[in-house]
Amino acid sequence: MPVSRRRFALASVGGLLGTAGCAEFVDSDRLRTLHLALSNETAEPRSFHFVLEADDGLGQWHEFELEADAHRTVAIEPESEREWRGYHAVTGDERASGTLLGQGDEQSCLQLSVRITDAEIAATMSTARPLCDAESA
Repeated sequence: MPVSRRRFALASVGGLLGTAGCAEFVDSDRLRTLHLALSNETAEPRSFHFVLEADDGLGQWHEFELEADAHRTVAIEPESEREWRGYHAVTGDERASGTLLGQGDEQSCLQLSVRITDAEIAATMSTARPLCDAESA
């Protein structure tokens, strides 16, 4: 059955209009806020660097100063048009990297706890997410 140009154009426009309303639902699933709970458990002040990673490269680097034996929480609002897959946390020569797959693709707010000790830097994704819950209250 041959398809006329008019029928093809109508079907194309209908398809575009039908999916245009879904864009809002897709965007709402993207990572909008990442809360970092930072902890410097050393006797020295430390510089802490954090970046999110997408398939097409790294996002904006964030730098924070942490005093000795200090705790700090920060919120990062990443570029919304990108789909974030992972992260890198760096202090001195130490680095912790991880994935957001299975988390950032399902939630618009995540909480990551980063702990700096004399021996290492460790990052864990929080399942309780109290900082995200406080944001929505």
